[in-house]
Amino acid sequence: MDLFDGHLEYDGYVIETGPRPRQVKFTVVVQYTRNSTDGRYDAGRGQKIGVITAYCHNQPGDKCPAWAKM
Repeated sequence: MDLFDGHLEYDGYVIETGPRPRQVKFTVVVQYTRNSTDGRYDAGRGQKIGVITAYCHNQPGDKCPAWAKM
């Protein structure tokens, strides 16, 4: 886990076992700040905005396959 500029990043693996085992590496990015990165949104004094995004590596468009979302 790395914390920088109001962002946390987590890396991990999704593993499906069975007759055809599969594995995908993923990164989850958490934005936890008062202001959005582009400056369009401000949660207000003492408040935070939280956005969670996940990316699967080595997949088309870095999108996680359906089996990894279950």
